[in-house]
Amino acid sequence: MRHLLPSLALWLLLLPFAGGAWAYSSVTVPIEEPVYRRIDKLVAHGLIKTQMIGQRPYVRAEIARLIAEAMKNYPDFAARFREEESSFEESGKRLKDKVYVDKILKRLKADYRDELIQLGALEGRVPAVQGQIIDELRWNFVYLDQDPLLMPADNGFGGIQGKSRPLVENRAGRHFVNGANLGIETTHWFRLGKYFAVQAEPRFQVQVAKDGQPEENQVFVQRLSGRFTWRKLDLQIGRDSVNWGPSLEGGIAFANNTRPLDFIKLSSISPFQYPFVFKKLGQHQWSLVVANLGPEQHFEDPWLVAYKNSMRGSPYLELGISQTLILGGDGAPDLSFGDVIGEFWGVGSHDQASSNRNFDIEVIGSIPQFRGMQVYAELNFEDFDRDFTVLFRDDLSWMAGVYLPRATRSGTLDLRIEYRRLSPRFGRHPIFTSGLTENNFLFSSLGPDAQLLRAMLRYDFSPSTLIDFGIRYAWRSGDLFDVDYDTNGVAARRTAVDRPAETRFRAAVGLRHDFDSHLTARFGFGWEGVRNFNFVAGDDENQWLAEAGFTYRFGRELGVGRQ
Repeated sequence: MRHLLPSLALWLLLLPFAGGAWAYSSVTVPIEEPVYRRIDKLVAHGLIKTQMIGQRPYVRAEIARLIAEAMKNYPDFAARFREEESSFEESGKRLKDKVYVDKILKRLKADYRDELIQLGALEGRVPAVQGQIIDELRWNFVYLDQDPLLMPADNGFGGIQGKSRPLVENRAGRHFVNGANLGIETTHWFRLGKYFAVQAEPRFQVQVAKDGQPEENQVFVQRLSGRFTWRKLDLQIGRDSVNWGPSLEGGIAFANNTRPLDFIKLSSISPFQYPFVFKKLGQHQWSLVVANLGPEQHFEDPWLVAYKNSMRGSPYLELGISQTLILGGDGAPDLSFGDVIGEFWGVGSHDQASSNRNFDIEVIGSIPQFRGMQVYAELNFEDFDRDFTVLFRDDLSWMAGVYLPRATRSGTLDLRIEYRRLSPRFGRHPIFTSGLTENNFLFSSLGPDAQLLRAMLRYDFSPSTLIDFGIRYAWRSGDLFDVDYDTNGVAARRTAVDRPAETRFRAAVGLRHDFDSHLTARFGFGWEGVRNFNFVAGDDENQWLAEAGFTYRFGRELGVGRQ
């Protein structure tokens, strides 16, 4: 890890001179937006070859760059439909592919027209100020019947203080109670000149809880940030999401389960190549995040410091390396500035009491010949014990999956199958006993000492109607351990309390329908059967959720300087 410091310095030195178009400042597009699926379809059809998957969410300018690449490669894609040797049947299938792609490109070019003009991909004027007084209005009603998922506060490997309701997981830390939940959100954004952009996403929430639960009827700031962009270097300050990883919602450590972080983030706004001979290193993307985790932590207001480097040397392989460090806070072990630097780079003689360290490696393989299939894996280490048995049994969490964005030839159907194993030590720490949480939400919704297998299908029933279906089986252990430590880490562990394992089986279905370019309606239903709920033998429950909502996009009617 000590070699990463010169690499970061080289990146900061050379990044402003890296090749490619200068990026205008832009704003974040949340990872749950439909545009990400549409981009996946263009990648699977071979129209986009430079997408970096491991660092999301994207900004509008980066999405426009990907659309512009698809537009540039479109003539070669369309030429396939003019091949004379094709049979009548084959020509019909190819035409269906083309019609599907054409509809996606048409929608994307309309939604990101301003950013495409900025890139020179479309003709038009670039005004000094652009934005939306109101971009979207979202209304969502959820009726939930599910008690919180609990876990041992300390299982012998350290503490964790978090909560989760799996039926409403991965919703960017939005709060729900048993009963009725109504959320109303608006989004707003502006680009000021070439270098500055701001965005805001307030949320008004009304809850009617069952069984005397506390209600949170108030206004939240879901997202609020400003950013300065110079060439491909981006500095963002405020509250926004970090979704690092190969899966639909991110990865093991940085999924979409927690509220957006309050951070300062320095990153490359899009992939870049080092100049001169360094171009042989391929595409790179860097991010450095310094975030405050808030007063809910055991040590109030500790700091999260994380970095990630993603590399794509070929269209077939993307590698990612990241580290997360939690340190500081009111009452935490006192560290000098030099100690903090040493902790960040993993050098020095500090023990595990100084910080909570988490290291992550991901591999994403893309196979264009198999309709853009992705095969991915992520390894997450909660500290590094020298004993390999302990390392792989207690420290290592991992995820592996297969994603077929074109399960059918045209891409109307996509399929994802994924397995996760979270170690007994994942997210826990003996000193920073809040663990890997923010605002009392787990970074990974399942929690430690758990396994999960899931499958998700999404199908375009028509150009305006999407149906999704998912099933999931999860297993959790609530066992407590007696753990002995020595200078090499964990020396031995024994099961002190053997609790019944909890199992969960879930089925969920959703529907999204676009009435026109402005109005979208959403409906969903989910059921989860639980055995030995929260590790209590014989406590079996049926939990469920029903929801409905809509999104209204105001578009250029409430825009400023929009084309």
